Amino acid sequence: MSTRLRIYVTFVGLVALTMLVLAFPADLELHWAHYGGWVVICVLAETMWLRVASGEGTVTMASTAGVATAMLWGFGPAMYIVAASTLIADLLILRKPWIRATFNAAQSAITIGLAVFVWSLLGAPLGGLESAVGLRQGEATAMRLVPPILALLGTYWLMNRALVTVAVAWSSGRSYLQVWREDWIYAERLLDDLAAFFLSPLMVISFQAVGYMGVILFYIPLRMVNESTRRYLELRGTQQQLIHSARMAAKGEIAAEVGHELRNQLVAISGRAQMLRRDAERDVFANVQRHADIILEQSKRMEVMSKNLMDFSGREVKIERADLNELVHKSIEFVRSQNRFDGVEWDVRLTEGELAAQVDPGQIQQVLLNLLMNAADAMNEKGTRRKLIGVTSHLDERRRSLRIVVTDTGPGIAGSVIGRVFDPHFTTKPDGHGFGLSTSYRIIENHHGTIEAESPPGHGATFIITLPMHAQGGWADAA
Repeated sequence: MSTRLRIYVTFVGLVALTMLVLAFPADLELHWAHYGGWVVICVLAETMWLRVASGEGTVTMASTAGVATAMLWGFGPAMYIVAASTLIADLLILRKPWIRATFNAAQSAITIGLAVFVWSLLGAPLGGLESAVGLRQGEATAMRLVPPILALLGTYWLMNRALVTVAVAWSSGRSYLQVWREDWIYAERLLDDLAAFFLSPLMVISFQAVGYMGVILFYIPLRMVNESTRRYLELRGTQQQLIHSARMAAKGEIAAEVGHELRNQLVAISGRAQMLRRDAERDVFANVQRHADIILEQSKRMEVMSKNLMDFSGREVKIERADLNELVHKSIEFVRSQNRFDGVEWDVRLTEGELAAQVDPGQIQQVLLNLLMNAADAMNEKGTRRKLIGVTSHLDERRRSLRIVVTDTGPGIAGSVIGRVFDPHFTTKPDGHGFGLSTSYRIIENHHGTIEAESPPGHGATFIITLPMHAQGGWADAA
């Protein structure tokens, strides 16, 4: 952890501690049982957690319970309830390091305190609905609470994200605005936030209507949805195993050609070593520099091929920041020397600068290798006169997406089958297994992107990969 991050975490903790001391509930002796009950409710909300796609963070129902707590119990009690429940859940359920758990508890307390203060400025009771008499009666009262509720929700979201974003930015090396844009401001995340926040008033209504039984009835369908989503993510994990198996099959398919190329390079190294030995026996050293340069060059090529092969065959899914342009270059260098690419021309036109995305580099390279090998096989199978593979990349700022396009000058894909090319077991190769493109489709889909096939008559085949620019995960978790 950097020095500035330590200072920031300490500062947030001190601010939260000061606010908690100043806001100690005066009615603790009267309502301690309710406050303890809502600590339990908020902790149970934290148990409904799911790991985000990147594997680096979690999403829980804590915001729903936290906002409901603020509406019901007001400034001081809500701060204590949320801080205590967050600390307990992070340490005992989510098993986070103590410094992260303390920071999350502190920023949650600050967020709740400021949100309740804003809610009170618009006429809602600072001490919460349970402290006010007569606010449960009538439609007019409910309508009067709409502006304070919206202000509460907005302040909670803004402060929570703002405090967490600083920690995420300073721990990940990204800019503050970049974290906002990539981690919070995109459609799926905003919809999740809205759903969680707007469930809070329903939770309040359930509690005020039938007490704690209402909270239980409120949580049962949420638990069912949570379990359904968890099983879906487990299915995703099984898919990742299948993708790994397909990757190993692809590695076996190219192993013979890679081995052939490595053998050629070893022959060159061995030949130059023999020349060096022969020249040394004759005390002739004029060619030593040239022989050594060739040996070093071939050794470096073997090292690059070996490293790429090991990276490609890695088992673990690792979502990380990667440059798609660099992955394209690595994939082309990986296959360029294989026999199937003899006589192939390359037209590589990549967008300038870094094309950064949060992806699993090994899986994206698997997709690129599959498309490149399919293109070479298609052109070789039909004896294409001019064999040309084109690769281009684009950045679409307006749509917040990245695009890679792979084209070839082969015979193309028949219109009658182009809609089936991503189906499992479908193949047009006599000795094909039909898993390459279907696995590629699953990989891109799991990255929240798309892959499409086009084949204009007389223009070969074109495959278009589109990936989103946003990412999830980070040092701290937003409630």
